[in-house]
Amino acid sequence: MHFRFSVDDNIWFLRDLANYNYNSIFDNEYLAVYKRLHEKYKIKIQLNLFYETEGFNLSQMTDRYKEEWISNSDWLQLSFHSRKESANPYMNSSYEEVYKDCITVHDEIVRFAGRQTLNMYTTIHCCKATKDGVRALYDAGIRGLVGIFGTIDNPRLSYSLSYDEYKNYYDKPYYYDSTSKMYFFNNNMVINTVGIGEIEEKLAPSIGKDFGEIMIHEQYFYKDYIQYQPDFEKKLDVAVSYLIKQGYTSVFLDEIV
Repeated sequence: MHFRFSVDDNIWFLRDLANYNYNSIFDNEYLAVYKRLHEKYKIKIQLNLFYETEGFNLSQMTDRYKEEWISNSDWLQLSFHSRKESANPYMNSSYEEVYKDCITVHDEIVRFAGRQTLNMYTTIHCCKATKDGVRALYDAGIRGLVGIFGTIDNPRLSYSLSYDEYKNYYDKPYYYDSTSKMYFFNNNMVINTVGIGEIEEKLAPSIGKDFGEIMIHEQYFYKDYIQYQPDFEKKLDVAVSYLIKQGYTSVFLDEIV
């Protein structure tokens, strides 16, 4: 049994790395959290990136840490998420817009962190895209998408797939859509939406399935964020340790398809 841990909405930590002359990327307090988790549990972590935020974009990210990114790419990888923070940014977007945004982020990741750090399985912001948008992602190199498809009793729609297209995959680790040639995975928990005491209870119904996905969002780490969660790292520790105790192994998605 396997699980993937990913983090959405990442951009602020890169602005910090660009602005300060650290000796290591792990001198950044946010990335230090993931290094501690990796050292404790040997887990793999994927950070899905915005291209821009107020006052900063990925073209401004320094490449002076490139070798360090590459040397840690066996457990820490980056991928495309969206151009910026926006509600349902690709719900109605054209092929051209999605393709351009995805390629732009991929090119910057390769420039400052090396091709070894670029992962071609990701989560698109808000899990929404038109069928043309999904086709654009495939043409940009993406081979799998994590969405929120809910449960067989309470299904949800992601990436313009119909319920009839994916309804038979709930007991499988993923759904392969032959039309788009894309693999789709279900998210089991958005950690920042549950209290620390609820994590194990809410993960329990998923235990025993071949694959699980857990994730959190970057912004909840920061004290100046309006919905700051001071137990950010503790919540990750609870979720990861629970899955490992249940016999799960941490992977990147390209390792299981």
